[in-house]
Amino acid sequence: MTTIYVAPNVKQQSVELSDGSRGEVEAETEGAGQTRYSFDFNYHLHPSFWVDRPLQNGMTVNVQTLDGPEKFQIELR
Repeated sequence: MTTIYVAPNVKQQSVELSDGSRGEVEAETEGAGQTRYSFDFNYHLHPSFWVDRPLQNGMTVNVQTLDGPEKFQIELR
């Protein structure tokens, strides 16, 4: 499992991962006030994905890829 270190309440930010890689997170407001968090990673080391629920410290996100599942944990800083 790879941990993504995210600052809460920041709309667009660079993030660091527990394996030393980096990426970007952008929060976009969708209809009805729902927020979508889009995660994109440098050099395609990890798959891009989005989360349609509020980010919580310790939450896990399972992403299905062509190479099999990858699991991420969100750590709020």
